[in-house]
Amino acid sequence: MKELNINKTVAELVLEYPEVSDIMVDLGFKDITSSAALKFMGKVMTIPKGAAVKGIPMDKIIAAFEDNGFSVTGVPGADKEVTFQDNVEERNTKLKKMIMRLNQGEDLETVRADFVREFESVSVHDIVKAEQGLIDDGIPMREVQRLCDLHSALFHGKTEAEIWAEEEKQAEENVNKKAPEGHPVDVLRRENSALEKILDHALSALETEEVSVLLGDLITLRKIGVLYSKKESILMPMLLHHGVTGPNDVMWGVDDEIKAEVARLAQKLTVNSFSDEKEAVKTVLNRMKEMIYKEENIFFPLCFEHLTEEEWLDAYRDLPEMGFVFIDDAPKWRHGEEALAKRQSTMPDAMEDGILYFPGGKLTMQQLNGLFKVLPIDITFIDEEDINRFFTNEGKVFSRPLSALDRSTYECHPERVKPMVKQLLDDFKSGTRNFMEVWTPNEDHPVRVIYAAVRDEKGKYLGAAELVEDFTAVKEHFAGKEA
Repeated sequence: MKELNINKTVAELVLEYPEVSDIMVDLGFKDITSSAALKFMGKVMTIPKGAAVKGIPMDKIIAAFEDNGFSVTGVPGADKEVTFQDNVEERNTKLKKMIMRLNQGEDLETVRADFVREFESVSVHDIVKAEQGLIDDGIPMREVQRLCDLHSALFHGKTEAEIWAEEEKQAEENVNKKAPEGHPVDVLRRENSALEKILDHALSALETEEVSVLLGDLITLRKIGVLYSKKESILMPMLLHHGVTGPNDVMWGVDDEIKAEVARLAQKLTVNSFSDEKEAVKTVLNRMKEMIYKEENIFFPLCFEHLTEEEWLDAYRDLPEMGFVFIDDAPKWRHGEEALAKRQSTMPDAMEDGILYFPGGKLTMQQLNGLFKVLPIDITFIDEEDINRFFTNEGKVFSRPLSALDRSTYECHPERVKPMVKQLLDDFKSGTRNFMEVWTPNEDHPVRVIYAAVRDEKGKYLGAAELVEDFTAVKEHFAGKEA
């Protein structure tokens, strides 16, 4: 009978017995059994942890594996299993085979994963004995010597058990790590906590068949896309930059499925359709709960492990751009505020070494000119002294002769219009007005003109912008859609 230790990770069990994957699918563990999921979540998830998330009784799981020819070990109270590690000769044979695999060029991490799985404890002395065994078997000394760096990378002077224990301790610390108040993870955990309350409320309404209450919760839950996008747009690309592909491969797809299903149910659920949709509602609510668990126990720890200080600052800076979802506000991250202020104070001048620096990035002058050329809009900038300073006329709605530059804007308008122009600019300067929108009366060729005050970060008036855009193509596009 095959022995299955349920305290091993799912990835280890599937590697050891591939049929474990099919058994787990039949039990209801569909999200963990894909190849991408095994590479990502399977390395930290065990069957007991998954059972707790899914609410699947352990006796049912044990019975299923026993029905498929397994003897389940690792159950609380069971006797400690005896392995080949207790046999010195067999242990050394295994070690020699693994060193041979390294010598033949197999990936270090692949061998290391097998090594950790099969040995609870091993010392550098055992490695030396194994190397001597290779020499005795006729392996040239120069080839054995090539292994020095490899087993040094494995142990660094410690036993493998010590290294593995340290890594498990670090992983546990990352799972339980308390982010400082206002830190990006703290904010996302606050969002998750509020989300979980809504999910519990919805599940309760589902149980009592209060359809109107449930529908209200589903409408609220449609905002989940904004919360997921914070993870997907900000943190996932950072992990991907560090070579961690799992979240993109696994979580993003599940997120999309959840968003689509919530949107469908929020639109389709009625008293009449309740009985048909009840199971679908329960499934998606539980999937959202499972996603919270995965974020708290897998995704956030991965972020803590890989993201740099500068990346956390970037995340803190960018999160407010997407707004809060299930919470009204979040505290400031004191360290983040101080560090971002310091970063801002050390930013280069507006132009340095031919690069133009903006709050939203940096461009060369050539890139900026190219960008203006593809904008389907005419832009005019008038400075604080009412002088025409800049034109870009790619939309070509109105003529913009370059000879008008560095001249008073009043010189470019007829007498009857000058008073209106002056009043608008005076309003911009005084702050009584910041914006005005005008549409041309020609319905066949609608043109929008926006006048906007331009101010610095302290509110000081810098000038005014005129933005002109022809909407004829837009009108024709939507007229075609209606037809």
